[in-house]
Formats: sequence, structure tokens, C-alpha cells
Amino acid sequence: MSDDDKQNRGVYTAPGLAMRFPLASMEKVPSIQQAKWGKAVVVVFLSGALLRVILAVVNLEANDNHIEVISVIADENRIPDKAEFWEAFQPKLYHVTVAALWRALPTSSPLIRIRLAQLVSCAAGIVTLWIALAFLRSEVNVSAKASLLSCALLAFNPGLIGINAQATNDSFVILFVGLALFFGYRFFARLGSKDFCWMTVSAVLAGISKGNGLVVFLAILGVFAMAFLGSPNNSQRTRHRVVLYGSIFLGAYLAVVPRVGSYWDQYRRYGSPFATPMLPAPFPKLLEKSFVYKPGVTSIADALLTFRLFDLLRNPVSTTDAEKYPLHRTSLWSQLYGRAHFAHFDAWPPSWRLPSDSGQWVTSGAWTIGRLIFLCALFPTVLLIVAIGRRIVAAFRWLTKANSPPPQWQDWLLEFAMFGYITFIVVYSLRLRDFAVMKAVFIFPGLLGFLTLFARECDKFYERYFEKTSVRLAADTVMVALLFFYTTDVVALIGQLALKKVA
Repeated sequence: MSDDDKQNRGVYTAPGLAMRFPLASMEKVPSIQQAKWGKAVVVVFLSGALLRVILAVVNLEANDNHIEVISVIADENRIPDKAEFWEAFQPKLYHVTVAALWRALPTSSPLIRIRLAQLVSCAAGIVTLWIALAFLRSEVNVSAKASLLSCALLAFNPGLIGINAQATNDSFVILFVGLALFFGYRFFARLGSKDFCWMTVSAVLAGISKGNGLVVFLAILGVFAMAFLGSPNNSQRTRHRVVLYGSIFLGAYLAVVPRVGSYWDQYRRYGSPFATPMLPAPFPKLLEKSFVYKPGVTSIADALLTFRLFDLLRNPVSTTDAEKYPLHRTSLWSQLYGRAHFAHFDAWPPSWRLPSDSGQWVTSGAWTIGRLIFLCALFPTVLLIVAIGRRIVAAFRWLTKANSPPPQWQDWLLEFAMFGYITFIVVYSLRLRDFAVMKAVFIFPGLLGFLTLFARECDKFYERYFEKTSVRLAADTVMVALLFFYTTDVVALIGQLALKKVA
């Protein structure tokens, strides 16, 4: 078959890669179609950025109070001890950055300070969005359509927009882990020194932004180990370079992060580098339920082996009550699903709750939006789960079959990070067991891995149903509806907060 025949039948063969993709969704499309994709990407990016900025301007609260920590640094010129404030145990890169900006302000107005702290997070969120867009379009071999859909899901995701508009250190760690994965992907594909330097700096900044930034450090070390031990076909020179780069990375990281990130100081004072104000709960049993704090994990089976979609549809918001709560609050995957996709799901911070005096039609309308989001989000979620399953099977085959193709180091980096953050939220939830720690924001730093797997599976889906127009149309409709409901949820939150300011 000639190259022209392949293109006419929707087959694209890249150098060194034989893969079939539909022309309608590939980057090798007519220039007019390419221009349309390009314009759509610009619209998605600008719209996502605008929603973040507006929400950061009207919002005044956060999930956790980091403002009091920043205030001590800015006004008293000292780092508060872990015991002084609830969030004082956190690494301080975000706090010090905002405190420096506060000092440059000509006013000490609390409202202006809060908004500036939120706009710093907002800026980090916008840069993260740009990094994800650049990564999918330049580093990952996916179609323009899959890249656009992935970035749109990221740009309009209510959970991510919400955290980008709050004065917390979450946006910083998401940004710097994203940068570490971006440059790490490039480095492990090419072993270039420039990408190595940026990867190392980004990983260090992630580690001194928040504790879960350490996950990307472990992921990078894991890939160095794989690169040295996992492929016998590597030349001796390549192995030497891997050892050299790995040693420099490990030395630079350990020289900075433990001390600057306060991990060593906390270990010296409290016996653990990861000491938090919340004491660990008794480890849950497999089947028998037990209740601590505000129940989240009641048993291992209840938390990890359930996904309560029907309860999410019945009760599309959570509660902060210690005794009265919906069934989905004890299911980790249900909590992550709800928190990631619906801004009103958490019912926190207080000003984000649906007002009790707003009228039944307002509450009912918001709940309807949540229900529609949960239904539409099933499609991309299933694609992502299928993609994760494929990677697990591929890894198992590589480990058990001698003739299996060796893994690509750069792909292992994304997957190590992705599974690392999933493992983190599982371990953290089992350790503390309060529903408040079952946060989707803890896995957001691994978003480049999730987006890449989703985009690749999206291409496979559209290839599989290339000749079934009705299936592709239904999938497109669900995705467009999901993005519309995402936007409606965020816009409703903006309006709710703006009205409270006026009142």
C-alpha cells in the first residue's frame, strides 16, 4: 500500500512507528483543519485561564488556612514552628514567595493580601495548563483531537480550577511536579544535560513546596534504576551516563530538600520528617468497620473496593458532619471522583457551600449539574481505567516474557509518577482515615501521566470506531456536554461568591 493509499484509508505511519489513526482526528489533516484545531486550543487555554483569574478575584477562602503562616513570615520575619498553626508543618516555598510579595505591597490590607496570595496560585495553575498543552502537542504522539480533548478536560476541570483559586501550596506542587515530568520525559528520551538540569531544579522545588512533591523524586530515581538495570542492550557508555546523571540528581536533591523543606528539622524535633497535626488512626481492618474522627475509611474493603455511583447521584455533595453523612463518603474512589469533577461537592470552604436561603430551585439546579457531570465523566474515566489496565498488562508481559519489547524510559517516568500518586492517596487515607484527607488534589501533581494515557486511549477509541459515525458522535456529544457542565459549575460558583461579596 502506498503512502497516499494509507492516508486515504486513515492510516498514518510515522518514522519508526507503525500505528493506525483516523484522519479525522490526526495532526496530519488538511491545513484548514489544523488551523481549526489550533484556534480551538487557544480558546480552551484562554477560557481556562480566565475562569481561574475570575474565581481567584472573587474568592476569599481556602480549604486550609495558609494565610496565618504567610503572615508570620511577612510581618515577623520568622518561620513559624509546626505547633503554632495547623498548616505550619508544610514546606514553605509558597509561603515565603507570597510573603515576599506582601512586603512589596504599599498596603497591608487583609483582603488585598488574600487576593494576591490567590493570584499567585492562579498564576501557577495557568502555567501548569500551558505546560500540559505544550507537552501533549510536542512530546506525546497523539492526535490533535485527543490533545485538545485532554487539555480541555484539564482547563475546565472544576476541582483543579478551584484549587488554583485558593491560597494554598497545592498549585505550586502541581506546577513543579508537572515541570519535573515535562523535562524528565525529555531527558530520559534524549539524555540531554539541559533537560536534566531543569528536571532536577523542578523536582527540588516540588519537594520544598509540599510533602507529596517527594513522589516525583522517587519516580525519577525509579527510572534511573530501570535505565541502569532494566535493559541489557544499553551500551556501557549509556550506563555510565545514567550512573553519572543519577548520582548528581540524588546528591543535589538530598543536599537541598531535607533542610530547606524542613524535613530534617521536623525529624530532629518530632521524630518524623512528615509529622502532621493529625495523629495517625488505628489501621483499618479488611472487612469489619470501625469509626474514627470524621469517618472516611471505615474498612479496607469499604474504602478501596467500592465505587458508589448511585449514591453520588442521590447525594451529589458531601458533608463535614461526624455522624450524618452520605454512603459515598467512606469510599475513596467515590470521594476522588466527586471532588475532582464537581466544585460544589466538598461543601467546603464554608463560602463555597450552597446557601441554605438560596431557594430550593437553586439547590436543585446545582445538584442536577453535579449529577450530569458525574454521568458524563464516566466516559473519560472508563477510557483512563482501560489505559491504566493496558499499561499494567504491558509491564507484566515485559517482566515475565524475555522477548517482550523493552520499556521506554520516558513513559516509565509518567507511569511511576501516576501510580506513585495513586499509592500516596491510598496510604495517606488508610493512615489517617478522616474523610478530609481523601482529596483529589493529592493526585493532581501526576496529571501529565493521567493525561497522556487518556489521550492515547482516546485515539484508540476513535480508531476502533472510525467507521461507526453514531458511536463517535455520541462520544463527542458526551465530551462536549461534560465540558459545558464543568463550565456551568465553575460559573455558578463565581456568581455565588460574587453575590456574597455584594451582600
